[in-house]
Amino acid sequence: MRIALVVHNRLERADEVARMLTQHAHAAGLEVVADEGVADFLGVEAMHLDGSWPFDVVAAIGGDGTVLRAVQHALSNDVPLFGVNLGRIGFLADVEPDQVGHVVDQLAAGTWTEVERMALEASIPGVGSLVGVNDVVVEKVLNQRLVSIDVAIDGDPFLTYHADGLVFSTPLGSTAYNLSAGGPLVHPDVESIILTPVANHSLFSSAIVLPADVELRCTVAREWPVGVNVDGHELGSAAEGEQIIIRRAERKVRFIDFSRRSYPRLLTEKLKLE
Repeated sequence: MRIALVVHNRLERADEVARMLTQHAHAAGLEVVADEGVADFLGVEAMHLDGSWPFDVVAAIGGDGTVLRAVQHALSNDVPLFGVNLGRIGFLADVEPDQVGHVVDQLAAGTWTEVERMALEASIPGVGSLVGVNDVVVEKVLNQRLVSIDVAIDGDPFLTYHADGLVFSTPLGSTAYNLSAGGPLVHPDVESIILTPVANHSLFSSAIVLPADVELRCTVAREWPVGVNVDGHELGSAAEGEQIIIRRAERKVRFIDFSRRSYPRLLTEKLKLE
């Protein structure tokens, strides 16, 4: 088995944990690869993680942002991934640093549970598209300017939002920007798309949970442009009259679940509800 490492090298302990995982992997007879900078530090083979080189598992060492980077590599190679949590909360990175040895043993033995989570694809005609597992954010580019966005659901006009932006979230991503914007938490087994306005100035300001297979079209309704981000990665911008199309991605993201915690337990632990 070949493990590809994605490391947040500015986080405290990331290098230490990466080295620890590498040592455990080599002891278990597993191969570790990484991009050039990290590979040199660890003394492992350097590899471009863009889909042109084969590997079996992606391991993200950092916070949820590092896991979101790793998702792109996992999707392009159709392999599972897991995250080692060095961040503040770690909804997506469910392995703690002191569990790395046990996790490597499970990888070597082939005894792990894999879960698939839906992803979203956002596209801007003439610009391109991106896929993410957390959310698509359509938001204002200029400070002090609300944007106006016409939203159609499966071709039917729905609402014109006057707001700082809109968050289109997966259930897995409902604990991220969606939650801070006042949107609901949705169990990741309930596949859906959650539409939550940010600082909405319309009479209707509630979030709405939609079926996973709907197509959403956002049309910029005023002269103020919007920026589009997918899992924090910039897709591009759209001007008045231009559209952003959001739909369920064709491929799901494969996560390795080592903790096997229930969703209620995950929420109580990560959000410190106890």
